[in-house]
Amino acid sequence: MGIMKEIRCPSCHRDWKAAVGHGRMHGKLDRAVEAFPKELQRKIRMDAGLGDEPLFLFNYRLAVCPECKDIVAVPFLRFLETGWEYVSPCPKCGGKAEVLEEDIPGVCPNCQKAGLEAEETGHWD
Repeated sequence: MGIMKEIRCPSCHRDWKAAVGHGRMHGKLDRAVEAFPKELQRKIRMDAGLGDEPLFLFNYRLAVCPECKDIVAVPFLRFLETGWEYVSPCPKCGGKAEVLEEDIPGVCPNCQKAGLEAEETGHWD
C-alpha cells in the first residue's frame, strides 16, 4: 500500500505532496514498468531478458530534482539478482531526480535550510 506525504519547509513556506510506495497492481513487472517513460521502459524490458520474470523491487520513492528544486515521487525499480536500478526522471521538468534514502531530505531544495517537516496524510492503492 502506498502512503501520501506532505512535506513543508518552515523557512521558505514551500510545501510538496507526494505519493510514495506501491500499489497491488505493481506486483507484476509489466505493470511496474508502465510507470516509467517509454524510452526507459524499453531499456528495462531489454535488461529483464526473455526468460523467467526476474525478481524485482518496485516503488515510488521521494526524490529531489536539483534542476527545478522540487521534491517529487519517482518510479524506482531494482532487479534483485543483478542489482540494476532504474529511476524515472523528474515528472515536472524531466531533470535527473536524486532518490532519497531518508524519509525527507536533510535540507530544503528551495532555500537550502534544514528542518523540513513531513506528515503522512493518507494511503493509496
